[in-house]
Amino acid sequence: MQQCVSEYISFITGEANEGCQREQRKTITAEDLLWAMGKLGFENYIQPLTVYLNRYREVESERTSRGEAYKRHVDFVLAPPQPQPFGVPPYVPAFQMGYNPAGMFDAAAAMGGYYRDGGSGAGGSSSQVPMANFDPYAEYK
Repeated sequence: MQQCVSEYISFITGEANEGCQREQRKTITAEDLLWAMGKLGFENYIQPLTVYLNRYREVESERTSRGEAYKRHVDFVLAPPQPQPFGVPPYVPAFQMGYNPAGMFDAAAAMGGYYRDGGSGAGGSSSQVPMANFDPYAEYK
């Protein structure tokens, strides 16, 4: 799946880059990407992406007009480990992790059957009772 997404991104950005080169520009804008998507036959994505892009720009302009600094990344600082009082057990998740007999983690069991065809990525077997009738891809069929 990741490879397909990477190829799709390369396909769209390659077309947008060619358009920018024809116009002798070095920077690809969001509008260039939308133009490339339309040219390559992905017209059905243009309208929702345009709505999202406009909404994002509105929120950003409101935020910057209030004086909030633009922050591209978030710095995470790990706190030093705190000593545990004597007799306190270590943290254990309160949900079933999907253990199969081979001793491997079964993601399908842990995720409640979120994979497209109901199987796990590793080919393990599991019961999908919690979401037996749920199909996350129903709208795309």
